[in-house]
Amino acid sequence: MSILRVAVIGAGQVARTSHINHYKSLPDVEVSAVCDVNQDAAKMAADEFLIPSWYTDAGTMLEEVRPDAVSICVPNKFHCEMTCLCLEHGCHVLCEKPFGVDAPECQKALNYAEMSGRVCMIGLCYRGIPGYMYLKKLIDDGSLGKIFYIRQSLGGNRIANPQVKLEWRMQKALSGPGAMADFGSHMLDIGDMLIRDTAGPITEVQCMSGIMVEERDRVHGNGRGSVDNDDVAMFSARTRDGVLLSYTASRIGSRHTVEVYGSGGNAVFDGADHFSLQIQKKDPEGGYLGAPECVKVPEEMYLINENVPKTPFAINFYFEIKQFIDAIEKGTPVDTDFQRGIYIQKLIDALQESSDCGCSVPIDFE
Repeated sequence: MSILRVAVIGAGQVARTSHINHYKSLPDVEVSAVCDVNQDAAKMAADEFLIPSWYTDAGTMLEEVRPDAVSICVPNKFHCEMTCLCLEHGCHVLCEKPFGVDAPECQKALNYAEMSGRVCMIGLCYRGIPGYMYLKKLIDDGSLGKIFYIRQSLGGNRIANPQVKLEWRMQKALSGPGAMADFGSHMLDIGDMLIRDTAGPITEVQCMSGIMVEERDRVHGNGRGSVDNDDVAMFSARTRDGVLLSYTASRIGSRHTVEVYGSGGNAVFDGADHFSLQIQKKDPEGGYLGAPECVKVPEEMYLINENVPKTPFAINFYFEIKQFIDAIEKGTPVDTDFQRGIYIQKLIDALQESSDCGCSVPIDFE
């Protein structure tokens, strides 16, 4: 088999710890170049991972290196622009989530992708978490009965520190929404993935959001600047068949949990352990049957080969990168293609509309 040559645009933490390292773990894949507008970041990534060339201009890199595939790991504002540029050069594309900053610009990139015939994938990597795989199985095989509601929380603690500077994620012009898009994209994808086959798509959303740390020091000095997208977003959704979903996305402190409640019991995922669930059985015609029990995810669900990392987050990013490469080399489908990406983007747009207007927003994507 010939070597698949990959390039990475963006040399930040996500590129280094979630893309480059996993490409290098796969046979017959070479990371041929890395690009970042910050020369020091590009050179540092190239040195760290023994990448033969680095660039500060994506167009020049694509012309000179001619990679087969590209990972796009840049601020959200540039996702669609970089996607179209890579497709123009005949590359397969794995673009980090969210697809963009709003659905209209994503539609243009989707149209381009559909004409290209290339593999195009959005980095909604949480599907590869073993606990989520097991939740999906329990819902689909009826173990939890008729599903009533799902509750999720996701976020991070780093930005809770007011000394963290005003980075691009906190600026609407570069990021679009804040936690709503950053963490909400994952939760919307997972909630919909878990329940769509049994309860239909999301048909209504409602959202409240807020900025909790309103000003921060600018990254490159020059005083302080305003944060203008959400630190916290709390939102809810309803599916076609009436299942309720509630979400909390927070970049100023959050636990990582998913709780599923149905007529046959409940199952709870705690992000402290990606490889087990707390399951509590219930008589569909009566009450709960004792205390919750910790149940390990069956290893055959995720240990598909000897290269699978057995650590949280490393495992789901590995599955994402492997699915992208398999789709290119073997023609296998991807779960999170650009159609999925624009669906999630439209939901995020509806959440922002709801937060702005203070009302629920109906969803009709048919």
